[in-house]
Amino acid sequence: MAAQAEVSTLALTDHDTLGGVAEAQTAGDQLGVRVIAGIELSVRHRPGTFHLLGYFTEPAPNRLVARLDALAEGRRQRAAAILAKLEALGKPLGFDDVADRADGPIGRPHIADAMVDAGYVSSRLQAFERYLGNGGPAYVAIPGLEPAQAVALIASSGGAPVLAHPYSLGVGMKRMRSIIQASRDAGMVGIEVHRPDHTPDQFHMLRKLARQLGLLACGGSDFHRVGDDRALGDTGTPPLPPVLPDQLLDHCQAPETSPR
Repeated sequence: MAAQAEVSTLALTDHDTLGGVAEAQTAGDQLGVRVIAGIELSVRHRPGTFHLLGYFTEPAPNRLVARLDALAEGRRQRAAAILAKLEALGKPLGFDDVADRADGPIGRPHIADAMVDAGYVSSRLQAFERYLGNGGPAYVAIPGLEPAQAVALIASSGGAPVLAHPYSLGVGMKRMRSIIQASRDAGMVGIEVHRPDHTPDQFHMLRKLARQLGLLACGGSDFHRVGDDRALGDTGTPPLPPVLPDQLLDHCQAPETSPR
């Protein structure tokens, strides 16, 4: 397990929810840690995954919160469809059991944990590899936004949109550049470059791409929970420059208001 880094600034970017931001900021104030409001939106994309981060200067932009309610219902329907597929495969799970594991929108990791507890698989990783991963027998596509829609939603809500883990797009470098450039043209301001799972070659390729496209070279630890193999604050080598959070928030604008 990676060594824990000393953290003075962090962003909370839960999937499709801002629900934990206020609590995290209160805890941060008590501990002397700056907590930036954030989110990670699931975006429709094949063959891999497209996750768009949004960073904000306020904890819960109204425009975004309203749209998240619809996305949360879409996640519930997706979870039910996945459970139906698992039942057909002889791996039944109760919806309430899965929902109780989610402190917010339901995602595949919650289903994977329920599968582990039911004895169907030995780990989250095995659940994804055998059943829940893209193209797996129980996979159901996320009912999310198109990339340009997601970028526009974050930007119009006063946030700074950033592409998370670019290599998870599951495409070659030429296609990746095209996707990132189109998202930049729609208003995206950065891509994740500094990550503990990036090899030196991946880091240098993404840093070069960010410079060429005029994007911020962002990053993070992608830490999910205690016990994971990633440590909070570990942004790889070289680490994320300490000036990056302020550079990122400089791209935040006042939220758009809907016409009356």
